[in-house]
Amino acid sequence: MPFYDLKCTDCGNVFNVYCSMSERTNQACPSCESKNTETHFQSSSAAIGDSVRLGVRTVDDGFREVLSKIHNNNYRSNLANKLSRR
Repeated sequence: MPFYDLKCTDCGNVFNVYCSMSERTNQACPSCESKNTETHFQSSSAAIGDSVRLGVRTVDDGFREVLSKIHNNNYRSNLANKLSRR
């Protein structure tokens, strides 16, 4: 079962619940106990743990060499091409 972010339309409280998809529309707000809730979507989120893609860290030459060996040994691999653009 997944987590769902819900927002209470009465008091504006945003909360998350762990329930099945069919049960998410029947959840009560923990603040005001209203069942008038809707699914809440975050506007954006960062990929946690991907410091290379976020630009915090760069890939060193040793790692690039390992990727090029992988690419040369596996014709379907495109790892080296992805990192060579950075």
